[in-house]
Amino acid sequence: MKLLAKKHPLREQSGSTFVETLVGTAIMGIMFASFFTAMSSGFSLVRVARENLRATQIILNRMEGLRLYNWNQLVYSNMIPEQFVETYYPLGTNGNNGIVYHGQMTITNAVLNPSSDYAAGAMRKVTVEVSWTSSGVERRREMSTYVSEFGIQNYLFNN
Repeated sequence: MKLLAKKHPLREQSGSTFVETLVGTAIMGIMFASFFTAMSSGFSLVRVARENLRATQIILNRMEGLRLYNWNQLVYSNMIPEQFVETYYPLGTNGNNGIVYHGQMTITNAVLNPSSDYAAGAMRKVTVEVSWTSSGVERRREMSTYVSEFGIQNYLFNN
């Protein structure tokens, strides 16, 4: 008895053609490129968020330092520097300071709307601005507050 080998149509088509392999490789390449682009964008976003947070920390540090000055030191002396520079790089070694933050502190007369007699001579507006360059982009943060000669409590309870 002679066995005849049957041809299986599925077995003949079970392999993939060159075109199918090429299309699959292209799809995988696009997926990997998208993945790496997303990772790169995510790391950039985290870096910018860290830089913004550090700028806010610098501003708050300067604002909190105002508490150490009395009214005469704040208004009539030059004890508070107008310009300052701070650097930040958490892993900095061998003189690598990382990002350089340039700051400016401005103390001006307070202009309130509606106007108040108290604000004319006994209140100042303090503005702290920090700027830095990151990846070729100039970035800036600013914060303002008011300082009064006799404290805010006297202003609220006497007027």
